[in-house]
Amino acid sequence: MASVKALAIVAMACVLSGTSYAHDWYPAWCCDEHDCRELIEARGETVTETAEGWRLWDGRLVGREHSKMSPDAKFHLCEEPTTRAIICFFAPQGAS
Repeated sequence: MASVKALAIVAMACVLSGTSYAHDWYPAWCCDEHDCRELIEARGETVTETAEGWRLWDGRLVGREHSKMSPDAKFHLCEEPTTRAIICFFAPQGAS
């Protein structure tokens, strides 16, 4: 009986420790749970590096001085839902 209880505890610990949400690392000042997301190239959300900064698929430009390093090596965008104003933009180091 003790081994079943121990196994249940280990299984629960594995489940809980693996639970992570993408927005866990976003700074609180730039987003809430609905403002930020990873950009997915398969959805047409492409990013091109230019001399001025990062050109988004829809023509918006994020200046280099406004971009932050992405800790997961992916592009992320935080924007105001109604106006689509860019709040934060994260680019992977060395991305082009």
